[in-house]
Amino acid sequence: MRFQRLLLEAGSSTVTIDLHPRLTVVAGVGPLERESLITELLGGLGASRPGTHVEVVQDNGRRLGTIHPAHGGRDRVMDLASNEDLTAELAGKDGSVDLLEVLGFDVASVKRRCRMAATDLATGAVIDRTVAALASREAEELWEAAEAVKVCDAVLKAEVAAIGGNPEDAALVEEVEQRHAAFEAAQERLEYVRHHGIFIGGACVLAAIPAAALRHWAVIPLLAVAIVTTLVSIGYRRRMGKARKAERRVLEQAGAKSYLAFRIQRMNAVFDGGADRSRLALAAEEHRSALEAWRRLVGDVNVDLAFELRERVESASRRIREAGARGHSTPTAAAEPAELAQALMVRMNELHHAGAEGESLPLLLDEPLEGVAPSVKIWVLEMVGRSAGSPQIVYLTDDPDVAAWARAEAVSGELSILEPAPA
Repeated sequence: MRFQRLLLEAGSSTVTIDLHPRLTVVAGVGPLERESLITELLGGLGASRPGTHVEVVQDNGRRLGTIHPAHGGRDRVMDLASNEDLTAELAGKDGSVDLLEVLGFDVASVKRRCRMAATDLATGAVIDRTVAALASREAEELWEAAEAVKVCDAVLKAEVAAIGGNPEDAALVEEVEQRHAAFEAAQERLEYVRHHGIFIGGACVLAAIPAAALRHWAVIPLLAVAIVTTLVSIGYRRRMGKARKAERRVLEQAGAKSYLAFRIQRMNAVFDGGADRSRLALAAEEHRSALEAWRRLVGDVNVDLAFELRERVESASRRIREAGARGHSTPTAAAEPAELAQALMVRMNELHHAGAEGESLPLLLDEPLEGVAPSVKIWVLEMVGRSAGSPQIVYLTDDPDVAAWARAEAVSGELSILEPAPA
């Protein structure tokens, strides 16, 4: 199976993304945009995701379109060649449109299978280094921190689902809440500084008038204080402006023009005055705190990977204790070129016949070469370019080196590059 087109309804407009049958490079997208796009692509194949429509081509050549109306209506699967309604044939067990269930997956499991990020390239020696890094930490503290991240992630997804959102959108919702909280804090600071600044600056200016008339030296410090308070107020206003722009950017990614519109959109009901938001904001804050505590302890090691390696980590930890060693190694060093190539080829082979009845699945590369040397990066990109097609590859990146390579290669027609730009 390969993606042919993704259609996203945002209000009265529809965004269409056409994907190359072999390799599509989506350049200029940061972590949040990559997360959102991967969720839309895979979520559109699953149960109802209003406003997301995906067109795919199966390995047997049949073109299918999943239709999830944005404003109610029945979800459908259509044969795009014959315009035949295949909903009854391809519906899930509960009658919903869910091509992933037909393939034997849900959104979470297919995301783990199809998505490949830099942390997923941890193979061979890198896995050994990761095990050593985790084993060098205090076991009780390590797994308490990991469990805290897992529990907080589940709570956050539950809160997102409670307001009518999709659990896979948890990262996006958390980012919106974080940006809105930063904007509100900046706004409060500006009001505080402006209130006191006007009082102090005004008093200094009034006091400077008679001092200037008397040509007294006090006029200089009085005017200096007035100027400083004005500059401080301007500085805080700029901070608030930056916070507002950051909030607007993330709201645009969520398909909303304002925070209130985002809340109404997520709740699918009347705005409830913030009681619901407080629970979601608390869950988001606890999730961030747990993730920060985990990263302070072990660095940039994926929590899911840590749980997968738990048995090896505990075994290594026992060996360290028995040897009386207590070293502190650094987590996950960069993989060697051969390891990168091996990891990519293994994942591509896994996706050849990953679905039910041997159906293939696309490979979604989420900035997999982050931190890799430019010379190695080009070598791996050339390998990706030669190997793409079976399975189809969608490469999501914010790396200018990858974008430059894709622009040059796109001339031949062997791949396409999409570079989103502000309207």
